[in-house]
Amino acid sequence: MPAVRDVEYSVVRSNRKTAAIFVERDGGVTVKAPQSASDQQLERLVERKLPWIYRTIAHWSELNREPAGKEFVSGETFYFLGQPCRLDITGDTQVPLQLIGDRFVLRPDCRGRAEELLRAFYREAGYERLPGLIAEHARSMGVTPGKLRVWELNHRWASCSPAGNLNFHWRALSAPLDVLRYLVVHELAHLKESNHTPAFWGVVDMELPGWRGSAEWLREHGARMTL
Repeated sequence: MPAVRDVEYSVVRSNRKTAAIFVERDGGVTVKAPQSASDQQLERLVERKLPWIYRTIAHWSELNREPAGKEFVSGETFYFLGQPCRLDITGDTQVPLQLIGDRFVLRPDCRGRAEELLRAFYREAGYERLPGLIAEHARSMGVTPGKLRVWELNHRWASCSPAGNLNFHWRALSAPLDVLRYLVVHELAHLKESNHTPAFWGVVDMELPGWRGSAEWLREHGARMTL
């Protein structure tokens, strides 16, 4: 992988007309460039943009600091669809874990499985909530998505495969519903425009004019939406 000083970057070449630098959601640096751009030209571009790259990576690092680990004890707070829900470990439940109002009620003998049960809860909630949102916006946008999968995506909130399959991180179910809607529209837009070009953002803007507030919410609060 090429590097300038201590900044490593990957190069993605396409039929675009100009080169641009992106700090990805995992903190990596990508240079998207025309086929005709030489390695030396791209190296000079990265050199010129180093101050911006350092600032952007520092901002990313601040927003994505590993939060203090949750303690699975009564009173700990977890988020579901943007709402804080208190964990309540009690014997007054027949199922291992359930959401009752604004409480996650956990059976005492299942405390050792609390993280596993919460992840399963968010995944099941994703399979319940996402199909309706996907169908609604797919109709409006005139696209036909493939299969849905809710699972672990590391630093990514969602993705769209080349086959049109939609993947969502289970953590996305911690975010408010309007943010979840933005993630759906974002990935459906990739069925029309594969890259984050002006045309791509035009598709998103047409379908969801208020998307910028949701994108900002993810940047500001996303790192806290974890177990």
